Amino acid sequence: MSQNLNGSWVNSYGSKMDLLVVEGGAIVGQYSSTTGSTGIYSVIGQCSPKTPQEGKGLAVVLSIYWHPINAETPDESWHWVSTYCGQLLGAGELSVTNSLVATCDFNGFSSGDYIDKLAFQKVSNVSDTFVSLVHFESEGVVFDNPINGEWVGVNPEVQLSLTVTNNHYGLVQGVAKYQDTMITLKGFTDTGVNDLGRQSISVCGYMRGRNVPVSLSGWLDISNNSLQLSRWIANATSPENVYYQSDVESWLLRKSNRKDY
Repeated sequence: MSQNLNGSWVNSYGSKMDLLVVEGGAIVGQYSSTTGSTGIYSVIGQCSPKTPQEGKGLAVVLSIYWHPINAETPDESWHWVSTYCGQLLGAGELSVTNSLVATCDFNGFSSGDYIDKLAFQKVSNVSDTFVSLVHFESEGVVFDNPINGEWVGVNPEVQLSLTVTNNHYGLVQGVAKYQDTMITLKGFTDTGVNDLGRQSISVCGYMRGRNVPVSLSGWLDISNNSLQLSRWIANATSPENVYYQSDVESWLLRKSNRKDY
């Protein structure tokens, strides 16, 4: 069923998303927005690599960095990220909760975490050509960034390691230890934060013990060196139980000098 995600998708706002499922349920893609700022944005995500139970959807999480790859004139929304959490309900319907992390004011909107329900309809089984940014990860190269390092949860008990792998595109990868499970994560962080005081982040991975895709989204509070995150888990449900598809939990983490995982 994961191959049903491949192709082009359009939502009620007229925005278009092209997705491609690769090895292990990992997802790459691009997003063409027609609301607020316009441009082409990169997508990294994860779906369940296993066939869902009969009558249930395919759980999906996506990370989007609202820094366009095709524009030169910046605005404040370039600092923002989103997590999409939901499921593919059928061959032609993608239902997600959008958590838009705004780390600064823009276009009349204050900073905050904005939640919206989005529905995408498939318009093509073949996606438009796009550049997968995962090819631009720089293994072994350290980019100086305050989000790099080891983080320990104040509540709940969790450990998180993060490393920026491409400064230009805001690529970040990491590993989380949560509920006795190691979760490999990939996604985006705002590498042009300047003097905002908050640095956005959205990363995705797969929790094998529970067979669920996971996303972390939120921001680094630079003033007190803490991570304020929302942990999103996508659940596969039947159509009548779709309100259970997005499970969210608040995380607070602080920087640690430990390096034991």
